[in-house]
Amino acid sequence: MTLLTEILERPLDPAYGALARRRVAAGLPASRGSRSALFVVTLVVLGSVIGTGASTLRGSATARAEARSELIRQIDAARSTHDGRAARVAALTAEVSARDAQILAAESGEDASRLRELALVTGSATVTGPGLVVTLDNAPDTNAAGNNSDPRNSARSQDGVVRARDLQIVANSLWMAGAEAIMINGQRLTATSAIRFAGEAILVNYRPLVPPYAVTAIGDPASLPTRFAQGPGGTYVSTLKGSFGIRVETRTNESVTLPGLAGIQTRVAHPPAGSASPPAVPAPAPASSSTPAASPSASSGDRK
Repeated sequence: MTLLTEILERPLDPAYGALARRRVAAGLPASRGSRSALFVVTLVVLGSVIGTGASTLRGSATARAEARSELIRQIDAARSTHDGRAARVAALTAEVSARDAQILAAESGEDASRLRELALVTGSATVTGPGLVVTLDNAPDTNAAGNNSDPRNSARSQDGVVRARDLQIVANSLWMAGAEAIMINGQRLTATSAIRFAGEAILVNYRPLVPPYAVTAIGDPASLPTRFAQGPGGTYVSTLKGSFGIRVETRTNESVTLPGLAGIQTRVAHPPAGSASPPAVPAPAPASSSTPAASPSASSGDRK
């Protein structure tokens, strides 16, 4: 209590008080304080430095924000232009396909029938019929950070992400189950189609796709769903759903339409010498895959 009382009654240290008294006795002011020119100059310099630094930082932040806004504007403009041109290409492709089908339907004879059959097999003609749709989507926790998140800064598991190999196996299993035509998110699969990955993106016919991935197949409604569910494809998607949380939905449609694939190059083929008749039309080939689809298995080791 004595110490507290002394601090309250004598807040000035005795040594400072003695120094002040000696200054007064010598005819000097008790304290120079803020009257010192050096003190004033120091305050002015510090204020100038702090003000200049704050102004510089504010200017840099403003410049970065303006550059970022301009970059976003350019990206949005380029994306809008690309979407418009893609829609124009799709409309022209549909128009060309419709005119081809109209001209082909007006023709008669063995050659016309053969050409119509080849157009269906190669995937250049639009087909309509009963279908089976298998939809695959990433696990819910993998979509929390958004599709544009940086995978290097993400600690979440990648096992719940749909990969190109999953779509390859599902497509090949549908071919094995008796599918006559297959489409993935609007991209028709043909004998020259490829399902690949590029970084985090999945490419089908060299077109990037975004989840969810709808694999639509046309086939016999009485056998296609059952054969797929009881075959390796059904086992594989069940494992994806149960072990990795990937969302899988399978449904049947009474009528689906698969557009033809534009840009298929037609090459003239001649039967071998001595052949009396042209070779038979080959069955649709499975989608290009880097792994065989005879016995797919979604083990944890395959997805790491």
